[in-house]
Amino acid sequence: MSLYIGDEVMKVGFIGLGTMGFPMTKNILAADYDTYVVSRSRPPIDQALELGAKEVRNPKKLVEICDIVLTCLPLPENIIDVYEGENGIIAGATNGKIIIDHSTVSPQLNQQINEQLVSKGALFMDAPVSGGPMGAKAGSLTIMCGGSEEAFNKSYEVLKVIGEYVVHVGPIGSGSVIKLINNMLVGVHTAALSEAYVMGAKAGVNPQVLYDIVKRSSGFSKSMDWSVEAIMDRQFDQRFSINLLHKDMGLAIDLAENLGVPVELVEHSENLVRRAKENYGKNDVCAIIRPLEQQVGVEVKRWK
Repeated sequence: MSLYIGDEVMKVGFIGLGTMGFPMTKNILAADYDTYVVSRSRPPIDQALELGAKEVRNPKKLVEICDIVLTCLPLPENIIDVYEGENGIIAGATNGKIIIDHSTVSPQLNQQINEQLVSKGALFMDAPVSGGPMGAKAGSLTIMCGGSEEAFNKSYEVLKVIGEYVVHVGPIGSGSVIKLINNMLVGVHTAALSEAYVMGAKAGVNPQVLYDIVKRSSGFSKSMDWSVEAIMDRQFDQRFSINLLHKDMGLAIDLAENLGVPVELVEHSENLVRRAKENYGKNDVCAIIRPLEQQVGVEVKRWK
């Protein structure tokens, strides 16, 4: 059910109608919020308009119109452009506006954006999401929110439309720290399972049997559910790309270095991810296995 301010339905803006952003926007529209959109790509804008959204020409205008603005963008440079550009969010922000970023970036960038928005009287939260495109479509995302209690409480009803597990995790940057740790582990787990299943294939083990046993044993990780079936079916179409995972692992390693925490296993896994990125960067993260398969001369695929 949509939230009202006085007698008016809350106006919600969304910037970045990509693989995650479009289904999130679709769920906001389905909840009957008055929804406004900005995106670089024309096709998802047209789809959103067909569902009842209204298009705005730039982020500045969007934040001037809307009560809450959500952003979901792939790279730090996109955040800087959308927030700090001449017609960006910060230029249009005023007292009482609520801005929430669902992107995966560094906590330092979150703090940089927050300082500028606070100076305009606006509220900001970094609120990265986990659950992939399937979770975005189902409205079942995990949303880890860093920021003030006030910002969290005022935006909670909107966030519950797109997320099943919406948690206030601490001050600005906390959401990004947790998301980077999560994606760091995705990289480590996927690199490890790639080595494990190639080892099994080289030894002549049926990968389905290996998967069924490990899934019921202590070596299992959720990354196997994401990757192994797709690997066996040789389905490497992007859900979460190697390019984006490598970006996130780099941010995690930078954060660890700033904190003085050694992450040798993560650095080894990042090397494997970087190797896969050279030829398969636009593929799904499960394609991390492919260079190792080629090196060893096997493919992990279903037995006939």
